[in-house]
Amino acid sequence: MSAVPARENFVLMPEGTDIIIYVVLAPFAAVFLYGLYLRLGSYDLGLLWRAFKSSPGGFVRSIIEFAWAQRRILRDARAGLMHLLISYGILVLFIGTTLVFIDNDILRPLKARLLVGDFYLAFEILLDAFGLLLIAGLTYALLRRTATKPSRLSYRREYLAILWLLLFIGVTGFLLEGIRIYLRSPSWSLYSPVGALLAASMGGLNVGGDALVTAYRALWWIHAVASFAGVAALPFTNLLHILAASLNVAVNRQHAKAPGLIETPFILSKLDLEAGLPPVGISSINDIKPRQILQLDACTDCGRCDEVCPALIAGTPLSPRMIVQKLRRAWWDRRGEDLFDSNAFTLEEVYACTTCGACEYACPVLISPMELIVELRRALALRGSVTRKGVETLSNLARSRNPFGLGQDERARLLEELAQIGVRRVEDEESVETVYWVGCMGAYDPRARQVVKQVASLLVSAGVRFAVMSSEEVCNGDPARRLGEEGRYQELAEEVIGLLKSRGVKEVITHCPHCFDIFSRQYRDLGAEFSVVSHIQMLYKLVREGRLKLAESGPLTIHDSCILARMHGLVEEPREVLSGSEVREPRRRGRLTMCCGAGGGNYWLDIKRARRENLLRLEELMETGAATVVTECPFCLAMLEDARRVLGVEDRVSVKDVSELLRPADKD
Repeated sequence: MSAVPARENFVLMPEGTDIIIYVVLAPFAAVFLYGLYLRLGSYDLGLLWRAFKSSPGGFVRSIIEFAWAQRRILRDARAGLMHLLISYGILVLFIGTTLVFIDNDILRPLKARLLVGDFYLAFEILLDAFGLLLIAGLTYALLRRTATKPSRLSYRREYLAILWLLLFIGVTGFLLEGIRIYLRSPSWSLYSPVGALLAASMGGLNVGGDALVTAYRALWWIHAVASFAGVAALPFTNLLHILAASLNVAVNRQHAKAPGLIETPFILSKLDLEAGLPPVGISSINDIKPRQILQLDACTDCGRCDEVCPALIAGTPLSPRMIVQKLRRAWWDRRGEDLFDSNAFTLEEVYACTTCGACEYACPVLISPMELIVELRRALALRGSVTRKGVETLSNLARSRNPFGLGQDERARLLEELAQIGVRRVEDEESVETVYWVGCMGAYDPRARQVVKQVASLLVSAGVRFAVMSSEEVCNGDPARRLGEEGRYQELAEEVIGLLKSRGVKEVITHCPHCFDIFSRQYRDLGAEFSVVSHIQMLYKLVREGRLKLAESGPLTIHDSCILARMHGLVEEPREVLSGSEVREPRRRGRLTMCCGAGGGNYWLDIKRARRENLLRLEELMETGAATVVTECPFCLAMLEDARRVLGVEDRVSVKDVSELLRPADKD
């Protein structure tokens, strides 16, 4: 044995093992490469290249932030630490195995060495440390799946088998190291502390050297075959997420920056309608795009999306995790039958989604179940398979240009009421750069109308130059898009964009977050160029400038809008507006807010719930002890007002829009 510390390869194995091992490895490697070929072919290498080419920095940053640093996984501290130990344990041991290969099979024939001297000693310490961390992480993972059993986890036998296999590989690796040190007694053995400890414990076994060598050789082959089997299985099991998750966070990185964004599948105004519509929605696996396949394979089945889904919490058939998993299994099984005719998905399951984006924001690897649900809805809408109330809503949009099916006379009356408080009309102005868009709820819902008049009054008193076009307004198409009727959405969108362009509008102030999201994000694909400001942003600006002041001081609690807070990051603005009051935060706040249940068209739908989201949310808000619930959205306002009545707590808590807590600064 050399006096210089150096890696000993195949030292206790028969001569020729280094050749035989490659013969044994070959079929496992072939299976792995074939599986990798299938998977990468599904993802479309051109897609990966285009994603990298569009922003190399963004591509790499996303992988570092979400795949390597595991930023979102660590939101759950214990589970996140467990995953960190396992993933980095596997990574470091894989790197170590690669270095052994380079040292023995590439450098050694060239009379050179890598794993020698101080570098080798550091190498041994590092591998022992990360091997221990791997075993600790795997042990905790197995305890979670066999003892504590968190409700959000899926308990498939495949997952347990993978964990046991990895644990077996880790433990046998240390046993091999211990036997080797016991038999060889290298002077540097303390630099392999785990192996040295195991070797020391073997002193009292009274086992002959030949027997130990035989045991070592048998265990060495078992360990090698188990390791090869794990590698070969990677493309065909949930281990695939090791590769797919890294690629998915890079390709779908917009899901981190802009959760809830709905893709535009075509531009209606540019279509040749005689040639028919392009493929829209997901009816079968043939409709799943490569970018979406990448999402399916990236899914770890961790259940974080289920944990935050308001529809699932409310007792509907929807599980965002199962949406992804069922599509994944259908894709892997290559079942070409219709996903609805085969009952893979039901109408109630697909339309229960409130499109609040909570699942997408919770996903550690940036999967968007909401995107897949919208695609399923589009397929259903194309075949006319929408819920009864959904059909009624779409008919109202076609006939009356609003989801309520009401006439324009209501808008005209609101225009008269606004004129009485000094609001100008677009029709009476030669040029108007800023418009306050009232929206359908603001025009037709009595409670929302009060808020519209309050916002308008505050803007007038603060000296904001704007006008309204209530009599000309039509629905922006948001309900149609979220129900899956893309054509109707784009018809209404083109009408609205044309109307605003004809009036020379450069800025739109929206009262409704749904209008804000549609105008600021969704309309960009259709050529909209005007800027959009939420009334929360406008009120925040006016309060900061001293033109508005707080009229009530609390105690208050804020129900954050899913769209404003989660999708657009407008979390601190309403809190700054209410600074000076006693704001009591609910358990779920800011970007982690819980949906009131009105989104995704569910304000008009009739999907049964065990207990509606608005009741659950109001109870959660009331746990703060605040007497006033502050909202930012007319739909949230209506849903929480309804919850007050159903729960019989109208005398205990009031629900108000942020604007209703403000007054002009000059009226002291």
